[in-house]
Amino acid sequence: MTVPNFLVAGAARSGTTGLVEGLRTHPRVFLTSPKEPHYFALHGTRPNFRGPGDAATINRVAVTDLAQYLSLYPAEDRFLALGDGSVSTLYYADRATSEVLRINPAMRVVVILREPVSRAYSSFMYMRARGFEPCADFLDALAEEETRRDDHWHHLWHYTAMSKYAQSLRLLREGLGADRVGVWFYDDLETDYQDTVGQVLRFLQVPPHPTEGAGVPRVNVSGTPRLAPLQRGVVWATRNDVLRRTVKHLTTFRFREFVRRTNLRPGSVPAAVEQALAGYFDADLREVCSLLDGPLPEWLSRHHIDLPAQSERLD
Repeated sequence: MTVPNFLVAGAARSGTTGLVEGLRTHPRVFLTSPKEPHYFALHGTRPNFRGPGDAATINRVAVTDLAQYLSLYPAEDRFLALGDGSVSTLYYADRATSEVLRINPAMRVVVILREPVSRAYSSFMYMRARGFEPCADFLDALAEEETRRDDHWHHLWHYTAMSKYAQSLRLLREGLGADRVGVWFYDDLETDYQDTVGQVLRFLQVPPHPTEGAGVPRVNVSGTPRLAPLQRGVVWATRNDVLRRTVKHLTTFRFREFVRRTNLRPGSVPAAVEQALAGYFDADLREVCSLLDGPLPEWLSRHHIDLPAQSERLD
């Protein structure tokens, strides 16, 4: 059976869906449907997450049996790059890394990171827009995060925990080799989407193609609903399993995203949230800096600590 040779591993709410849709436009790249089978994070388990909506979402779509997972890939392989886009792979790197190596020791992994407070708040707003998040205030949701994790709500509810990247990134780099773990930033996608898609394709050793990344809209956006009745309709459809499957069958992903995006008004992180989380991620970001080479976005580079040269350390 065909095995994947790359993964878009996360982080969640950092532009992974937009990247995946851009990669799909290349005729020699294959990505699974569903985009997130969660195999490497949850392999060999029976998902039983208990947060609002978890039964109808991750518990239903997760593919945790190896044969079933490999059946997502084409039997006749004409593609140069084949993979999935499960953001759980990064978050559960402690479980995923050994399975990645077992399935394909030459696997390449793509990671996209986002400023952690913005990532966490975007995740909250996304879950609110889907009608799953019961707290209207982000800080109230943060106060419940530890309890939710203990009660086995799935990873998208782990707002601050999913914004800590260092340990997972280190595990992937140590397990697969630093040259097989490529790191980009949400800022890259925002600044020059097509160039970033091109860089990722080169990392995957796929030759350029004129259509790569062309015409891909912003997807999986979060924000405040413009029209409350329309948003209630979207939420109702999301929770109705039969209707959700019917809508997916009759419409394209891009059309559904257009409807969602049109009705959401983007918003910035509230000052109260910035203040509450000020300094919270600093230690983690310093460790992330120590793992990476090359240009860094401002939100990360300010945590970089210049180490003294070897001769200075010996002195």
